Amino acid sequence: MEYIKVTKENLEEEHICCAISNNKDVQVSSKKAWLSVRFNEGLVFLKSVERGKCFIEYIPAENAWNPVDATGYMLCSVMVSMLRTSK
Repeated sequence: MEYIKVTKENLEEEHICCAISNNKDVQVSSKKAWLSVRFNEGLVFLKSVERGKCFIEYIPAENAWNPVDATGYMLCSVMVSMLRTSK
């Protein structure tokens, strides 16, 4: 499986959410603004080249937005994998 690393440089061109199909939606622009700030804190966003099928977000635990005592570890904040099944 091939992955795309979403960064500040390609954030505006990339589709980031499988639940919101309209890339112009306010929820998408809010999420992209949030990601842009978090990239400076070490956030990594990887997604499958297949739109909306698989992605993961993780960040150094010491920069997590929720309290966690795990210095030196990574915190996985989001992991989504959607399988296509046939009938």
